[in-house]
Amino acid sequence: MSQGLDSALAQDEKRQQMQLKSFTAWVNLHLGKTGLEVKDLTKDFGDGIKLLRLVEIISEEDLGKYNKKPVIKFQKVENLNIPLKYINSFLKDIGILNSYSAENILEENATLICGMIWSLILRYNVSEISEGELTAKEGLLLWAKNKVAEGSNGTINITNFHNNWQDGMAFNALIQAFRPDLADIRKLDPKNKTHNLNLAFQVAQDVLEIPKLLDADDMVSMKPDEKSVMTYISLFWKLFAGSKRKRLAGERVTHVVQREQSYSEMQSAFTKASAELADWMNSKISFFKADPNCNSQAELEVVIRAHIEYGRAEKPSKQQDLLDLEALYSSITSRLSTLGRSFVPPEEASLPTMQRWWEQLTLAESAYAENLNNQLKTLKKMELYIKLFNSKAGKLEDWLDHKEAWLKVSTDSANGVKAHGEHTADDQPENSTSAIPQPDVPQPDVPQPDAPMQPEPTQSGEPPVPPAPQPASGRNSPASGRYSESTVSEKGRSRQPSFLDKMASKFSFSRSRQASASGTPPDAVPTAESRPASLTMDMGAMKPGLVDLRSITKNSAEDLQELLLTTRGAAMSEGKLDSLSAVQAKLHMYEAYQQEFDGQKATLPQLDQRIEQILAAGCPPFRQFALADRTKRIKERFEKIEQMGAHYLQLLREELEKQQKMDEMRVKFAKQAEVLNRWMEGSIDMLTEFIEINSISEAELQLSEAIAFDADVSNNESELAQLGTFEQEMSEMGVLKNPYSRFTMETLLKMMNHCKDVHAARKEQLQGVLDTQKRLDEHKRAFAEAAEAVMAYVRAEKQAIEVAAPAIAIHPDDAASIARGKQMMLALEDLRSAETRDKRESKLQPAQALADQLIEAVELDNPYTTLSMSALKSQVDQLTKVVSEKVNFIEAQLARAQADITPEQHEEMKSTFNYFDKSGDCHLNEQEFSATLRALGYELSKQDEEAVFSKYAEKKPDSGELAISLEGFTTYFLQQFKDKDTADELLAAFRTLADGKDLVTADELKTHMPEAEVEFLIGQLALREGENSLEYAPFAAQVYGK
Repeated sequence: MSQGLDSALAQDEKRQQMQLKSFTAWVNLHLGKTGLEVKDLTKDFGDGIKLLRLVEIISEEDLGKYNKKPVIKFQKVENLNIPLKYINSFLKDIGILNSYSAENILEENATLICGMIWSLILRYNVSEISEGELTAKEGLLLWAKNKVAEGSNGTINITNFHNNWQDGMAFNALIQAFRPDLADIRKLDPKNKTHNLNLAFQVAQDVLEIPKLLDADDMVSMKPDEKSVMTYISLFWKLFAGSKRKRLAGERVTHVVQREQSYSEMQSAFTKASAELADWMNSKISFFKADPNCNSQAELEVVIRAHIEYGRAEKPSKQQDLLDLEALYSSITSRLSTLGRSFVPPEEASLPTMQRWWEQLTLAESAYAENLNNQLKTLKKMELYIKLFNSKAGKLEDWLDHKEAWLKVSTDSANGVKAHGEHTADDQPENSTSAIPQPDVPQPDVPQPDAPMQPEPTQSGEPPVPPAPQPASGRNSPASGRYSESTVSEKGRSRQPSFLDKMASKFSFSRSRQASASGTPPDAVPTAESRPASLTMDMGAMKPGLVDLRSITKNSAEDLQELLLTTRGAAMSEGKLDSLSAVQAKLHMYEAYQQEFDGQKATLPQLDQRIEQILAAGCPPFRQFALADRTKRIKERFEKIEQMGAHYLQLLREELEKQQKMDEMRVKFAKQAEVLNRWMEGSIDMLTEFIEINSISEAELQLSEAIAFDADVSNNESELAQLGTFEQEMSEMGVLKNPYSRFTMETLLKMMNHCKDVHAARKEQLQGVLDTQKRLDEHKRAFAEAAEAVMAYVRAEKQAIEVAAPAIAIHPDDAASIARGKQMMLALEDLRSAETRDKRESKLQPAQALADQLIEAVELDNPYTTLSMSALKSQVDQLTKVVSEKVNFIEAQLARAQADITPEQHEEMKSTFNYFDKSGDCHLNEQEFSATLRALGYELSKQDEEAVFSKYAEKKPDSGELAISLEGFTTYFLQQFKDKDTADELLAAFRTLADGKDLVTADELKTHMPEAEVEFLIGQLALREGENSLEYAPFAAQVYGK
């Protein structure tokens, strides 16, 4: 029993020695600030000076005058009573009955001296203002338990302040919880206790600047002294609690700096985007003001394509940039307004300037488009004049070919010589063509404005009728030099219509000289049997607006050739002047010819007029020369044929005495036939002439004129019937031949049928063009209505967005604004749902379908609206962008106004509250609240704790005692995680980083903030002259618009 008692006494002595070591180190930790040191805790407090200075340092209070050089015991006791009175006073206040006297110190009572130092440690390190050791100890133990579990990932459980710490693993885990870079318990062996302890103590001393209060050998060789371990652990708590405050302050400042960086980047992005958009608009305005100056269709086609592509892609893209710029400006001003600030960009980058330049761009673009349209009209007019010139020139050349042949045959007959080869006019077969002379009059090969288009398949799938084959020789062969559309190069004939051709040839009627191209004489008349069964053309198989009557002439080509051969054969059979009647017939025929010659010659000025029109329309020089040369050759041929006619007339007059006049009935028939023939030929020319239709009114006018022409057809058909009756009377009188007439009744009837067919085809095609124009006009009106419906929907949606989420500032302490923000978020979520987006897209579908049809028909202009599909899509897309911007903005405000903690943080808060709720009534008194704060790692001053407790405490229903409920504590706890976005909170965060100073250093910022944010912040803070410190107050005022 005596040995056991001795062993217990020895253990107590060792524990006291351990306590003396740790307490001595703690005392020196504070005394070292004044240059004092305690070597022996039981002896060095004897004169009272070091104890008095220790109390003054840790309490931050002045205890008054004392004897600085005490010699006698009375002076030492007097010095000791000053700090002991202070110590005994606060012990009494917290309910501890123990008191200490100067005699205890002078007698060097180690136990009482250690107890006194422990009281100071409890008061200023463990709980500072807690009343009672139990609450302070529990709070520190709970804090250590949680942090060691965190650092060890739950592998180490702390329940006390002695043997749980003996192997050193807990100390290393505690360090690892806050500084994972300094410790890694996975590399430590719990059996190597001394190594583990020394490692933790050394790291704490060298890196964390926590003095080595404990000895590793003492910790291992005996049960660790609880008070010594608590003292040492309290230093960790004090360091990490202060570090936590600075970390939270650093996070708050970092958040503000990141926001300022974001706002700065947004403003820079706005200025940059404005400058880029302004440069683009200025360059485009300059471009549109310049004259395109196109000299050919190919050049104009490139320019028009580029302009259309600009309207489809480039301009909508830049218009979207302008809308994005407006949205960005709205976003910047909305965000800055919540801070009491505004955004005023430079004048040249402001939205009114951008919008003014956009209006100028629109005006310049309109003028440019009008310029292109004028050039297009000029080119169209020039090409139309060239086609009209070629049409007239070709008809004159055909007429000259025929009359030259007729005069040569007639002259040869009159002279009694052979026309060609071995045969004379007497012995030519009736249908022979070899006797028809082919005058060798070469003509220049003038290029045509547009080569004939290749026929396209019809909608029924039947192959198109191929063009008539080119004759191997004759007056239209390449060797003859005779101009014809058929001599256009194969490359030119097979060229597909270009985009500009479609634009320039819309609703144009064209007449192809197929008869000439296929070798058929121009005056041949189709037989009734060979007339096409149907002249209705399929509009779907043609380009929009194009009507082609070439198939009518082409289908009759063989009949016209046969009739011409018959007429010429008849002329050959009557070619010999063997009677007065024959000469008289020839004279009358020549008279008719002379009238026809005068009429044709009278049209020659029309060629010069066409050339003048072509020159006025800007015809290139090489085409001017070709057209003038062709006109010159035609005039020369007229002079030649006039000489041939004069010679032939002279021959007839010489034979006039030998002939008798033809019967007046034959003359009458011939004259009436000539009149009818001229009317029919003129009608066919008129009905197959080029016309251009660009509107419904033009189509209706042309159709009404074609219908009115029915009366002319009916009148001339009646005259033809009367002429047939007259011919019957001639036959009854025995007149079987009529040398005065070039036409038989059969020929005239066939010509009349052909004229009626052409007239019917013209009316049918005009009706088709009118229907097409009406359909396209309906499409344009429908698109305009659909576009307006989209814009009305966009306006309604924008209004709905503004109603659902108007401008709002959400503040942390304003529950109503937070609730309103949440309501807005719900409404905005509906507005950006997939269903809503699909609904927006569906609003575009009717307009898109109509736009596709108009583009397919090459209808790019719409007089009923200025909106395009790209503009409509941009407006609809902007709705989604506006909703997203508002969602992001409100989310950001809600995030700042509401706390956002993890489930683990909430659980830690709740379990700590329950731990210190000793009464179990879900309330904490002031002492329990203080301990709970420290267990959670918060270090507040006495004044701050009292203020917080007063703010959140309420009277308990049963006792009326002030206490904080779980709800009130939760509110306070959540407030610590809120980003309090005010100037005062930002100043408080800066002050925490600066340890209460009005200036902060770059090193203090770098310790608790990311490097990039620190660099940005240093550029914003003002450097105090003569000091290496930064002023943060002006920056805080600037951030919040003060």
